[in-house]
Amino acid sequence: MGLDSVEILVNVENAFGITISNYEAEKVCTVGDIHNLVWRNIQGRQSMRCRSQQLFYKLRYTLINRYQVPREAIELDASLNKIFPKKNRRLKYHKLQKELQLKVPPLVLPAVWARALFITGIILIPGVLAVSLVLIYGYDKTRWLYLLPALGWLATIFISNILDAVRTEFKPETVKDYTKELLSLNYGTLMQDKNIDRKEMEMLINNIIAETVGVDLHEILPEKSLTNDLGID
Repeated sequence: MGLDSVEILVNVENAFGITISNYEAEKVCTVGDIHNLVWRNIQGRQSMRCRSQQLFYKLRYTLINRYQVPREAIELDASLNKIFPKKNRRLKYHKLQKELQLKVPPLVLPAVWARALFITGIILIPGVLAVSLVLIYGYDKTRWLYLLPALGWLATIFISNILDAVRTEFKPETVKDYTKELLSLNYGTLMQDKNIDRKEMEMLINNIIAETVGVDLHEILPEKSLTNDLGID
C-alpha cells in the first residue's frame, strides 16, 4: 500500500474516530472496499471525534453539487461571502439549510446597513429619551412623552424587520469558523444521533479521497480501483 492510500485511511480514521488494522488495510483495493470497511467499524454507533471535519466535508459537498462552487475555492480560510452565490442568496441559503438538515447561523446585514440601523436605533431610543426628559423636566411637558422611547424601540424593530431582505452576509465568514458554528448550534442533536447514514458516510469518504489526493469527486465511484482507475499509489 502506497503513501497516498495510507494517508487516505489515516484521514478516514480521524474523521470517523475509528482504528483500521494493517490486516484490514491490506485488503483495500477499491473505493467500495473503504466504504464497506468503515461501515463495519461504525455501524450501530457514532463517534463525535472530528465531527467538525465531517461537517466540513458535508458542507463542501453541498456547495459543490448544489451551488456549483468550484471545489478548489472551498478552503478552510475561504470567505463564504465571496464563494457562495450572491444572486438570490437568501433563498439559496434557505435551501442550503434544508440540504444540510442542520440549524445554520442567520445571515446578517452588510456593514453599511448594520451601521445605519445602529445609528437609527441610537436616534430613536436614547436620543428620543433624552429629548423627552428635557421636555418633561425642563419645560414641564406632559409625562406621556415617556412613551416616545418605547415607540422609538418599536420603530427600530420595524425597520430591522424591513431590512431582512438585505441580510445577505455570512457571519462567521470563513468556512472554518462557519463549520465550528454549525457544530456549536447542532452539538446537542449530533450527540443524540447514535448512527450515521450510509449515504452520508460514503459522501464523506469520497470527499476525503478527493481532498487528500486531488482526484475529481465525480470520478470516485465504489467500483473504481484506487490504483488502476484513480492512480492512487
